[in-house]
Amino acid sequence: MKKTAVFIIALLTLLTLAAPGQAGERGKLYVIGLGPAGPATATLQALNTIEKMDALVTRARHLKPFAKYIGDTPVWFDHLSGLWDYQGKFFTKLGPTDLKKFKAHRAKLTAQRLKRINAFLAQGRNLGMLEGGNPCVFSSSHWYLERMDPKDVVIIPGMGSAAAAMAALGKSAIPAHGEHFLLQSAPFKMIQDASRDKGIYRDLAKYDPTMIYYMALKNPEPFFARLREAFDPDTPCAVVFWAGDPQKQRVTYGTLADMPAKLAPEKERYMGILLVGNFLRGKPYLSAEDKP
Repeated sequence: MKKTAVFIIALLTLLTLAAPGQAGERGKLYVIGLGPAGPATATLQALNTIEKMDALVTRARHLKPFAKYIGDTPVWFDHLSGLWDYQGKFFTKLGPTDLKKFKAHRAKLTAQRLKRINAFLAQGRNLGMLEGGNPCVFSSSHWYLERMDPKDVVIIPGMGSAAAAMAALGKSAIPAHGEHFLLQSAPFKMIQDASRDKGIYRDLAKYDPTMIYYMALKNPEPFFARLREAFDPDTPCAVVFWAGDPQKQRVTYGTLADMPAKLAPEKERYMGILLVGNFLRGKPYLSAEDKP
């Protein structure tokens, strides 16, 4: 009996030393989509995965809402910090000299973080990278993922703000009243130069699309002016602020003609998603029944 007890204790000790991964087994970087508005809009898969992580990287704003699931898991750093800013300025505001310094600083910072991440995974431990919304739409996590072995990465999907915004509006993006065509983008991605931009919007207008725009509120008037050159100024649109948040969510309705004026006094310039299109009119499913 004594020999058996000693053997069991020794075995348990070895298993404890090997945890959380098996000997020789490499860990994973879990990119965890949190949804747009805290745990209420996160999936059970996301919440369960957070609780199983050996360490985390995340933005500070996620710490309080997800504190129950993070618990005492160590949080290393904000993985977004330093990627798009330098010495207190966003990279688009930097002059040529500082822009060069910024790129060198970002490259060095990224290399240091990846070295730490890969060393951690080599120990058989798992790191969670917490990303708001959908981690595959405008997510900074891919700055790291594209530099890693895909076998080391697991992406846990999350509900994006677009899904929460459509629920707030109570409308269907596809089908709508025109073609079954949905566009999701951001103005700064579509406006590369003025001459090319006008052609893009004229082409889009042919298909009566449903359009969802992220990060469109910082300087809305020039963007709306370009939309009005291609689309009817009476085209309906809406801005859903803080989509999915039961306390903060609100909606501003308008048209391409009057929405800029409605947004002029608005202080919130980031946490709002712009939706444009005739999907906001009527009942497309019922109207489709009347067509031959």
